[in-house]
Amino acid sequence: MNKRKDLFISLAALLLLGGVSSCKDDLSESDHYKSPDWLKGNAYEVLQGEGNHGIFLRGVDLSDYASIVRGNSIVTVMAPDDNAFRTFLKEKGYSSIDDLKQKDPQYLNKLIGYHLMYYAYDWSKMVNFRPDDGDAGTDEDKEVMAGYFYKHRTHSIDPIEQQRVKLTPNATSDTLINIYHYERYLPVFSNKMFETKGIDAAYNYNYFYPGTEWKGNAGANGVFNVANAKVKDSRNVVTDNGYLYHVDRVIDPLNTIYDELRFNPQYSKYVELYDKYSTYEPASEDINNSLGYIAYVHRHGTLPSIAMEWPVLSWQAVATLEYAGYNVFAPSNAAIDNFFKTYWTAEGGYTSLDNLDDLILEYFLLQSFAKDNFIVFPEEIKAGDVLTVYGTPINIDPEQVTDRKICANGILYGMDKMDAPAIFSSVVGPAFKDKNFLTYLYALTGSQRMLSLASRNTDFVTLMPNNTQFEKADPAMRLYSTTTGKQLQQYSSDAGDFVEMSSASMERIVDMHTAQNIKSLSDNGTQVVETNLPYNYWFVKDGKITTNALFNQKLEPTYTGSPFVDLHLQANNGEAWDNGNSYSYDAEAIFEAASGDGLARRLAICNDKNYSYYMFAQLLQKAGLSVGNGLSTSIVLPGDRFFAFIPTNAAIAANLDKIPGAGKLTVNDGILSGTPSSSEKTQLANYLRSYFVTSTMNSFTSYPYIGSSCKGEFNTTGSDRVNVSDDGTKLTVNFVGSGNTTTVIPDYNYLPFAFNDGCFHLIDGILQ
Repeated sequence: MNKRKDLFISLAALLLLGGVSSCKDDLSESDHYKSPDWLKGNAYEVLQGEGNHGIFLRGVDLSDYASIVRGNSIVTVMAPDDNAFRTFLKEKGYSSIDDLKQKDPQYLNKLIGYHLMYYAYDWSKMVNFRPDDGDAGTDEDKEVMAGYFYKHRTHSIDPIEQQRVKLTPNATSDTLINIYHYERYLPVFSNKMFETKGIDAAYNYNYFYPGTEWKGNAGANGVFNVANAKVKDSRNVVTDNGYLYHVDRVIDPLNTIYDELRFNPQYSKYVELYDKYSTYEPASEDINNSLGYIAYVHRHGTLPSIAMEWPVLSWQAVATLEYAGYNVFAPSNAAIDNFFKTYWTAEGGYTSLDNLDDLILEYFLLQSFAKDNFIVFPEEIKAGDVLTVYGTPINIDPEQVTDRKICANGILYGMDKMDAPAIFSSVVGPAFKDKNFLTYLYALTGSQRMLSLASRNTDFVTLMPNNTQFEKADPAMRLYSTTTGKQLQQYSSDAGDFVEMSSASMERIVDMHTAQNIKSLSDNGTQVVETNLPYNYWFVKDGKITTNALFNQKLEPTYTGSPFVDLHLQANNGEAWDNGNSYSYDAEAIFEAASGDGLARRLAICNDKNYSYYMFAQLLQKAGLSVGNGLSTSIVLPGDRFFAFIPTNAAIAANLDKIPGAGKLTVNDGILSGTPSSSEKTQLANYLRSYFVTSTMNSFTSYPYIGSSCKGEFNTTGSDRVNVSDDGTKLTVNFVGSGNTTTVIPDYNYLPFAFNDGCFHLIDGILQ
């Protein structure tokens, strides 16, 4: 799992730990928070004088915050009147504020504290708080992320919980711990936020709060609502210890996204999956010193920490605390059950959520989190502007969302219906659906290719190697369980044991099993498919498949089999995947790139007349162009790629007298004999070099075959240039300016023999 941490860069600010302070932090000297210059009595006295806030003030007196409101601290108050409080208490089942105090004193504290913001926020700061540039910022500065620093710290806090938990997912026993909670932040939705986003304020606000009026025309000073409450003022009310605003309803303290989910039995399965990643870490040293014992915070490993009230734990990270939050698109139990039944089948080996591999669960969960660490609204989702942490589209219809919740640490979109997450519905889908492809799922993840293969901007075909094919590879590969999770390993002869496979090795495997800008493989005829591993190919013939590396076996004189194996379409419940198709194949081992002896070595050392390129190799040797186990640098430089059109043995034997410098050579029983003179050797070498096209002297990204981009005129390392032509049914080649054209022989279906350094075709005549 740790290998995928780079997928969470967009959430990194939310996961950093910093120094933590208690409620004693003091920012009152900051220009952002200082008391106003004119005084009208403290907030308690102002409300008392207005005469219609008795229930709220009684609640203040019954809470732990009376001294704050009475002037001992700077505070911004959201004040509901008596009618609003009577309605709220009746809805909650309490006869009076004193009844609430008696029955649930902790809730009373949370409730009153949620109406008390730390520090002094005048109207302009409620509309467009600027944590960094403040009042000194220019008008241009203030338009950057205007309205985005939207939530403000309150005095509302949950009490410390005592729970018996497993400190880590791998813990074998429970530990009794104290879980610390941080103060809630209260969201303020201003016209500036929606204007900056370029979305309709009324629609997006009322999507979450249909029962609250959005004020409409902002005017010069701007407008805002506080959570689900309408602000009844047109300007702030000044007190001698801050500001107060009159709101049309009591604001119920918002939960974290995690608490909204865990307290709703309709989401128990999602919470159970999420809690598999639970970890508990000690709170900061400052907090624990103030408590006198060790308290813990609840995180969830590499997943976003939606159980935590604050995205960062330092009160000094004001901008992040005011801005950052999570967006969760959580499927209900019904949605998860329906998705499981429609996506996974018994044939794939997964019969319940419980036996899904941990990696599958992690992908499933992470695709329910948005990449943005600022709240997103339904209009943005509809526009396709909202992506998962993987950068894939959020596949939901906001109008079908059942539970729409603004939370203390973000937004929850709870769904009774879900479509397959984008990665699951892409061409890598079979690796998630079928247990037979689990090893390849780990290769996909380790290769860092998963996200690109989920892109809707490109069509792909993928091949799915099964677990057994990995085990039969040479060297063998396996998926091995370690104390930290499963790991893809490869046998190392040096170590004498299996070792963790490198990401580069996994990239090569995945690229060898991927082709882009193509939607499907042909059922009939011959097809050459360029893989994402340069100069490596799939050859498809009449619904069967091989690779260039396996196809090269046909050059061996003793080979009598067929390199082609059956293909099997891996469909998405009978349909194509969102961005292409995927297939499995019946080879004994996984397809691998061409490796080992390259073409240059084969040509340099060939002395067996049974090879189809024997006479050409002999000519190279007699011309002095074979040097040790390679070719002369006058043909190809080290590291160069090249391709060549090589006459068959029969073509050379029939035209030996026409080859410059070959006058003293003869053919007897398929054996080339004779020794050219020094001058003839020079002639022969220059002629043979004209068969070679190298990457030093030309630009090409593929080898020639029917349908390839590699055609036209090319420089050779000899004195002639060659022209390669493709009429859609055959390949021909000739020296530029010569009317003598040769044709690639059809014996091998015009398929190239491609090696790790070069490629060749056999032609039916010599070039002249």
